[in-house]
Amino acid sequence: MKQNATIFVKGVQSVDGEKDTIELSSAGTVEINEKGLRLSYTEPDTEGNMSQTVLTLIGETLKIDRDGGSEMSMIVQKGRHRKCSYATPMGAMLLGTYGTKLSKGSNFFSVEYDLDVNAVLMSRNELEIKYILD
Repeated sequence: MKQNATIFVKGVQSVDGEKDTIELSSAGTVEINEKGLRLSYTEPDTEGNMSQTVLTLIGETLKIDRDGGSEMSMIVQKGRHRKCSYATPMGAMLLGTYGTKLSKGSNFFSVEYDLDVNAVLMSRNELEIKYILD
């Protein structure tokens, strides 16, 4: 069953020892079923336009889909290397993800993963998602 919710997102990207943190909250929806969890919300893309983001968590696999100027479809799976496409104003890039940690609880989950380009580590990332049902 789909329910309205407020979704809180915190992302931390670490590159060469420097950390950059982004936090946002957005109205969205949450669907919970026997397979897992699906969250949908809007957020600004790199150009300041609004993009629709859908997070689907099943077991130890997180799928992130975003439309708009920063269109992407990315899978982060604990203990596995996955490839994904990421749209930029200059064209699409092929990125790799390697999930290192996944934690779940009541109304939240977090994931840690490495991001690479051509098998060269670009950043270590943390994504923490919390939601409050309306």
